[in-house]
Amino acid sequence: MKKNVAKLLVVCMIMTLVMALASCGGSKEASPYVGTWNAVNISYSGIEMTPEEVGLEFTLVVNEDGTLAATTNGEDDGEGNWEETEDGISITDGTGAEMSGAMNDDGQLVVDFGDDFIVTMEKAE
Repeated sequence: MKKNVAKLLVVCMIMTLVMALASCGGSKEASPYVGTWNAVNISYSGIEMTPEEVGLEFTLVVNEDGTLAATTNGEDDGEGNWEETEDGISITDGTGAEMSGAMNDDGQLVVDFGDDFIVTMEKAE
């Protein structure tokens, strides 16, 4: 029961956090963050799960012009903006909330949505 509640919370948090993404920005074509990223691991309050285990497919498309778009299970979640920082990438949603991400040693993008909610993503080929 506790595991099912955690899975439901993960799905709800992803949809809530990316619903109101906003857009703007300049060219970032040389950035390693530009591209399509697919979720491969989800961590919520220390509980590790694959997207398949919670029945979701989460994709983040990071564009050269500083915009990005998120989808969950093929449904548009909204658009936003991003910028490269010293430590990785900063993402701002439509409410002004900021999320951060960085590449790990395996070349995966690890996005911290806050509240102990972290999504690890791999770049699509």
